[in-house]
Amino acid sequence: MVGFSDVPITVSLDAPSYHGCIEAKHVNQYLEAYINSHVYLGSSLRSRIYFGQSVEKVEKTEDMWTISIRDSHSGQRKFRSSKVVVATGLTSLPNLPPILLPQQEFKGPIRHHKYFGEFSKSLLITPDCKNVAVLGAGKSATDMVYESVKKGKSVSWIIRKSGEGPALFFTAPGGGRYENSTEKGTTRLSASFSPSSFMPDLWLARLIHRTNMGMDYLRRISQEGDQSCRDTAAYRDRKGVLPSFRNLETTTSSFWCTGPLGLAQHDDFWDTLARNVHVYRNDISSMKPHSIVLDDGSEILADVLLCGTGWKSNYLFLSKEQVRSMGLPHPPEEDSPEDAKLWNFLLEFADRRVLADFPLLRSPPPHKEPEVPTTTTRLYNCIAPLEDPSVVFLGRAHLSNSFRTAEAQAIWATAYFDGNVKMPSLEQAQREVAYMNAFSRRRYPSHGAAGDYLFYELVWYTDKLLGEVGLKSHRKGWWADWVEPCLATDFKGAKDEYRKKYGI
Repeated sequence: MVGFSDVPITVSLDAPSYHGCIEAKHVNQYLEAYINSHVYLGSSLRSRIYFGQSVEKVEKTEDMWTISIRDSHSGQRKFRSSKVVVATGLTSLPNLPPILLPQQEFKGPIRHHKYFGEFSKSLLITPDCKNVAVLGAGKSATDMVYESVKKGKSVSWIIRKSGEGPALFFTAPGGGRYENSTEKGTTRLSASFSPSSFMPDLWLARLIHRTNMGMDYLRRISQEGDQSCRDTAAYRDRKGVLPSFRNLETTTSSFWCTGPLGLAQHDDFWDTLARNVHVYRNDISSMKPHSIVLDDGSEILADVLLCGTGWKSNYLFLSKEQVRSMGLPHPPEEDSPEDAKLWNFLLEFADRRVLADFPLLRSPPPHKEPEVPTTTTRLYNCIAPLEDPSVVFLGRAHLSNSFRTAEAQAIWATAYFDGNVKMPSLEQAQREVAYMNAFSRRRYPSHGAAGDYLFYELVWYTDKLLGEVGLKSHRKGWWADWVEPCLATDFKGAKDEYRKKYGI
């Protein structure tokens, strides 16, 4: 699941691995080596990266973009270009709850999980850091909890009762030919059992998603899969656990993504959590110099607070008008009356189509509604603004595998800038975007409000991107096409195929 198509990732035989899940440091080493080894026109990728810079403004005058950046040492610099790729993704700006801003009376460090790698090698291993509190319910919070226990700390885990609740963790083994369950879930056969706005209109899809028999089967296997994950965790009957372990019992539906999801990546994952971690299902009400006060009055000793609290999706270098005109999510009141009327009509029409294509999506389970309503993401393929072909946004879509998604988006964006993607008319593009948006809202009721949450759409989404470029080398033949995992390595022939196809 890790690595780009041209250079496979390799780790030593004695490196810890659990069903193909490797330590993050190996991925970091792979990326470091990748940018050093790739040289174009005499310059490596590393030499083309400007570290320690902040982009202050991106402006377009006539047909040229000006990017203003600031360096803490050399001051402001500007670059000019006819094309701009915004690849800041969705994990650049840490999100910290308002209760932590400012830090009030708490004297210990407060660290977002963005900085945990550095923190785990420094302050976390000092003898003065004994009591660690972790805030958050998802995979990032869980990773910090696990690592802190392994470093011998007393760990308190705070999961907000006002949030979505604890994560549901899939088991790692994949069974049969598959190294892990994530790999098993990225076959076209597996993808056919998940509704997708990018799925071809195949007979199998119609059977599964438009018949009572198919929908009943989906409901059953989804519920059975979730229950299997809960049975593995054994929240109520695991031996030798702390009493608060039951507070990790989850109600998340994996099918609907109503809460956090993750993969149990260690063989001692559940025992480590169950026997060592004090779990609290409360909100923070206040903070004291060396403790955290919860809304039930209980007080937790803490030398440090680690926050697995997600990310903000903001483009601070774009003006409000740029955000609106490019089709990025923005407050609904910033739309003109004409745009508001158009997109309301498009979304209502698309919603009816979605329910006709996937009737099961009419009836989601109980879920937490999004807290801050915005407009939807009005980008074609979640990449391109509808009325400015000189800019694209990569990493905007919420998908499950960063490497395959990143490579497929890069191929599509390259072809788009080369003029080798045949775009639909503006009206058709608007309808396609609205359908993607309406589908995301129905498919993922807790996370799809912006219309760009596509967690299970990896296979059909990347197939669509490569299909629009006119490439086929990533396909494997009839049977293998359905049962082999869809990984970034499938694209190893795409560059040569692209050059041959377009005479480059």
